[in-house]
This record gives sequence, C-alpha cells and structure tokens, in this order.
Amino acid sequence: MPFITANGISQHYELAGDGQHTIVWIHGIGSRLETWATTTPGFPAFRHLTYDVRGMGESGHEEGPVSLATWARDLDTLMEALGIRSAIVAGHSMGGAIAQRFTIDFPHRVEGLLLFATSSRVGGALAAGWLKRAAEFEAEGNRAMAETNRAVAAYRMDEDLKRITAPALILVGGDDPQTPPGGSVIISRCIPNSELEIFPGIGHSIYREEPKSIDRARHWLTRFQ
Repeated sequence: MPFITANGISQHYELAGDGQHTIVWIHGIGSRLETWATTTPGFPAFRHLTYDVRGMGESGHEEGPVSLATWARDLDTLMEALGIRSAIVAGHSMGGAIAQRFTIDFPHRVEGLLLFATSSRVGGALAAGWLKRAAEFEAEGNRAMAETNRAVAAYRMDEDLKRITAPALILVGGDDPQTPPGGSVIISRCIPNSELEIFPGIGHSIYREEPKSIDRARHWLTRFQ
C-alpha cells in the first residue's frame, strides 16, 4: 500500500475501486486501515479510500499534542494530494468523531456522513479513563498513543454539528458499552438532515457484529448512485 506526505507527515493509505463517488473510511483508536478490509467489498459501486490515522498503523506522527482538528486537517490534505474533491465520509468510534470534526471544518469536502458507534462529546468518567490510558502509554514510551488518548478525552461538538447540511446516517448498537446509544441520539438531534438506527443487543464493533447495519448503510448510500 502506498504512502504520501500530507500535512507534514507520511500517510499510509489505500485507494481501491472505480465508482463515481468515493467513501473515506476512518478507523477507531488503536486500529488501522485494514480494519475495513471485509467491509468495503460490500459497497462495490463506490471507490474506497482507507488510511492509517496519524500516530497509528504505518502513518507518521509529530511530537506534541494532537486533536480532532489535527486529524481533520490530515484528511483534508490527503484528499487534496490524491485529487479527491469531495467524498462520503464514514467513521467508527474515534474515526466517527474525526468524521464529524472534518465535516464541520471542511463542509465542501463532504457529500454525506456515515457514523458507526461514535459520540459528539466526552463525559467526565470516560475522559478520566482515556487520561489514565494516556499516562500508561506515556510510561511505556509510546508518546503517539499517549497524545491520541489525550485527544479523545476532550471534545464537544454538539453546537457545531447544527451547522452540518450534508445528509447523515448514524448507526449504533443498543448494548454498546464504549459509545452508548444515547450519544448517537444526541448527534441525530444536532445534525438537521440525519437518520438514526439503534440495533438491539449489538456492541461497539457494530459494522462487524451486525450485518444489518451494513445493509442499512448500503440502502442509505443508494442516493449517491
């Protein structure tokens, strides 16, 4: 898989398919682009861009703090370097938070927003957990993951989401312990042109656990074909 330098770092990516519209897939914390390998074939009508988020997989990172805004700029410059003017942006968990920030900051880039098991804000208890993990990574000498965990411990985008005009589909498991469905309800109330579906009995890895979530996404994406 190729690399390209964008926003000051080497970004590891894969661009596959030849559809008229591109879907950008953003993975969750501690994951990498290969997490989507069994998902993208379910959408053969689209071109697919997967990539390793800064500080994860084989993409580079810089010393110092990162944020959702940093990751959003990374994607903007990656799309620019690859000649992709706009795309449908899909994200899971942390990737869904990045997708929201990207849509807020670069609305001209986003044709549609597809969110799996994510949130628009971080509560106190969850933030404490992320900061504890950050300290553990710091002690191990893994500064990139330490900064990543600090970044996901502090964000709140509810008011900004109200400015989004692109259509959005929000999918979440009813038994998700990491991003409970209440967070997705909040997102759906903030984004004007959005649809929400909660899948009972499903946990955090919804796109792997529940084939019906992929069927729902596939049906929603027909508007772009």
